[in-house]
Amino acid sequence: MPAFTAPDPSPRPPAPQDSLNPQDALTLRLDRAARENLAQNPQGNAHLPELATLCLPVTALWCRVLRHDPTAPDWPDRDRFVVPSLALQPLLHAMLRLTGAIGPGMDAMPEFGAHPAVEVAPGPAGQGVAAAAGMALAEQILARRHGRSLVNHRVWVMARDTDLLTGVALEAAQLAGRFGLNRLTVLVSPGSQTDTAEFSDSLDRFSASGWSVRSVNAHNLNAVSAALNAATRARKPTLIACMPTRTAPAMPGSAPPATVAEEEQVGPWSPTARRGASLRRSWLRRLARHRGRDTFEREVAAIPPPLLTEDWLRLWRQALHTLPAKSSQQAALAGLHALEAVRPELGVLAASSGSGTGRAHRHTAQNATQHAAHNAARNTPAPWPCGLQEHGMAGMLNGMALHGGVLPCGVAGMITIDRMRSALRMAALMRRKVLYLLTDDGLALSDGGAGWQPVEQLASLRAMPHLAVFRPAFAEETFACWQAALDWVEGPAVLVLCPHEEPRPPAPQPSTPQVPAPHGPPPQTPSAAGQTPPRGESAPLAQPELPTEPGPTMRAAGPGRFGTAAHGGYLLCGDGTRDVTLMATGPEVGIALHARTLLAARGLRVAVASIPCWEAFSRQTPAYRMAVLGDTGLRVGIEAANSFGWERWLGQNGIFIGMDDFGISAPANAVYERFGITAEAVCAKVLERLALSTPAEEPQTPTPTLPRSKTGPRNK
Repeated sequence: MPAFTAPDPSPRPPAPQDSLNPQDALTLRLDRAARENLAQNPQGNAHLPELATLCLPVTALWCRVLRHDPTAPDWPDRDRFVVPSLALQPLLHAMLRLTGAIGPGMDAMPEFGAHPAVEVAPGPAGQGVAAAAGMALAEQILARRHGRSLVNHRVWVMARDTDLLTGVALEAAQLAGRFGLNRLTVLVSPGSQTDTAEFSDSLDRFSASGWSVRSVNAHNLNAVSAALNAATRARKPTLIACMPTRTAPAMPGSAPPATVAEEEQVGPWSPTARRGASLRRSWLRRLARHRGRDTFEREVAAIPPPLLTEDWLRLWRQALHTLPAKSSQQAALAGLHALEAVRPELGVLAASSGSGTGRAHRHTAQNATQHAAHNAARNTPAPWPCGLQEHGMAGMLNGMALHGGVLPCGVAGMITIDRMRSALRMAALMRRKVLYLLTDDGLALSDGGAGWQPVEQLASLRAMPHLAVFRPAFAEETFACWQAALDWVEGPAVLVLCPHEEPRPPAPQPSTPQVPAPHGPPPQTPSAAGQTPPRGESAPLAQPELPTEPGPTMRAAGPGRFGTAAHGGYLLCGDGTRDVTLMATGPEVGIALHARTLLAARGLRVAVASIPCWEAFSRQTPAYRMAVLGDTGLRVGIEAANSFGWERWLGQNGIFIGMDDFGISAPANAVYERFGITAEAVCAKVLERLALSTPAEEPQTPTPTLPRSKTGPRNK
């Protein structure tokens, strides 16, 4: 059966309004009012034909199906109406004005964050479709946990034909079809310059991805209503192609049709407002009687459960005892599994590139069904397998964060961040809390070496605003970075993990730097209160303490250290008086510790500082940063990445030991030696710089005496 059927080019004229039922007549009058709003909106003049095609389907949706209460546009069980394109936002503006959600004096479209009805910020093509798929997945996760009495809404998307052509939309469509997100519906209309064959191919691709694709006459109210009703009964995602006709209805300027009273069309008396208010009151009564009300309200408000840290740490310790190695990657994945048990609202999407998560799954529709049954039996979340669709996965994570009630987390390989960058940037732009675990960090993954050669990835991630990048070195640091990432409320957080086990930090030494202590008790973060920081303001980063009970891999913070990894940077070993400060992140911390031993044998006083998160470290007080970095001596930065950004910590006279060019495919040790990222190379460069900065002592020679003049002094 073909997925796309062209409509009749000569449709029958609409029936006279006298023969329509009152509901159809009111829908057509509201459609007329919406067209008048579009004609008066200068923003929509450039795309008026496309807006006119979608006007009747969107009006019918808002009048008959959409769950929206203008008096409470942010209630949790509302329908999500996603408009990701600036070209289509004038139609959303018209709907908000007709339903009374915004005042008649608001001529400009509200920006994202200014009004709850604006579900997503406009961005690159296809990102809105992926975000809508993530919202539908979040709705499915919440419905399985709390039941349809509390979670029973749908996600509607008004997209453009260009959205369907993007890779992120196609990847998200495949995942939506695989996960059976039947509460997702996309309304799309071809543009005036769109090739009919190309548009038909797009519909075929969505149909092949497991979607129900319908093509309707956009100016036939009966056909549009039938398509909307069929979408609410479908068992898979739906795509409705709203096709224009040659005889489109006249735009405003002709004789106006018969109208009803103004209060019956717009404001609180509109059909959308009346139906939405009734649905919300019924939902509030069900919520008041529901036995899981407290849990549901806590998850919607993004408040962590009580005793989270204690329970999480206990389960994490149990998992670490069974691990053969204690690398940062294995420790982080063990923490993820422990977190799933104490925070059931955690929603994990795992790509096949993420070690230890997605590779164990065969990503088929049958396994997606088995995954759902497995979750229902365990009553705990498990990673949703996403295969190689990392970009679509990242876009869906944004939608899960926008929906609320779910803590989204994605697991993927480090190098795939280049494919996910557009979605990650959207999360940072909207300041949504999304967690990423990027595995397989390092120059080489095995004896065979790696061909992707990461150089600029870390620097580009650190340059993105509102993004916190954590690169822990040990299992102890991984726990602190995990907690700091959960407390980060300004945007997404990324944990960059290495699969190789690193040497443990040295035992604490009795000497400590005589400097002011870092921040006092951790402040209450906005996430704990279920709030989002206002735009332009910096939220304080919570500073969870390290485990005070030493375990096999978690050593208590003793007097030889200063600060914790939760501060973004801390002094791992050394004291306040030093000749050299070695700074490193991730696996290179072990190299710094070895270099410290070599330099100490030369009689130098060396301190080692670990800086797992630059963004958090930059928010500490200047006194704390100076205590960690040292106010005297040579500063040396060590990282197997590009040097971009390190000058802020090294100063003018510091040394960076890393890589500024692509490497080679070779075993890890050979690659590190190729770029000189070894303890011996660090020691040699430090000694060379200290020798150049110390002036050589010149031999003291006697001052020559001038011979006496035979004529005697001139003044005589």
